[in-house]
Amino acid sequence: MANLLYFRKERPTSFTQTITATNVTNWANVAGGSATSFIGHTALTTAAGGDDIDSKTEISHVTVTADGTNTNVGAHYTDGTISSGSGGGGAIAAGDVTTLDATMWDITDSKLTIIEASGSGGSKDTDKGWTLAEGEIVTIHFATNYFGLEQAFVYPADRFIGGSATNGTTTVLHFNALKGTDNDDTITVTHADGKFTALMAGINDCINANKDDKVQTVIDLMELKFCAPDLGITDLVDAKVSGY
Repeated sequence: MANLLYFRKERPTSFTQTITATNVTNWANVAGGSATSFIGHTALTTAAGGDDIDSKTEISHVTVTADGTNTNVGAHYTDGTISSGSGGGGAIAAGDVTTLDATMWDITDSKLTIIEASGSGGSKDTDKGWTLAEGEIVTIHFATNYFGLEQAFVYPADRFIGGSATNGTTTVLHFNALKGTDNDDTITVTHADGKFTALMAGINDCINANKDDKVQTVIDLMELKFCAPDLGITDLVDAKVSGY
């Protein structure tokens, strides 16, 4: 029986996007703020190490940093805070950082949607909604040390084909795809210069340790655990064949 080789990527603490005039136009003219050009899938997934963000459990909170006075916000927001009752809605000044009420936003396929306070879009909430203005900064704060849906993965050791050194600081690991296709799944590892041999030796140790279906950590960038010491690993990017 083969051991399982475990990998875990590092998730950034946050992702930010400054709202453009085009974002505002798209946001105000679609139901519920579903414009695909708002928080772009490509930009957010790149920031998250190539992962889709498909669950609110992967996000701790969402904030908006005001660029100027925005009166088109819910009545519960005042000076960057949420009050227990109405009375805000217009008291948002430049530089205020407001945490949006968690019921007012959702994230699917790495696209953030926010319920508007008012406007021509679909969903509205005059108490806790927020209609974004050009120049405001939306920040998605990732949950601390949370396992993202695509952040960690394992491969049976007998799927490992080998590794190739792209250069002194980059190694590509090849696995027979779990989908059973002719193409390989790959994991690109960025490490300290000249550590290819040490990395491959560490993986070999994981493959041959006990051989009783135990999970062997190859790279865990969140917990800083590695298959060998002093590898200086700073990044890994996985590229799986389509269809998973």
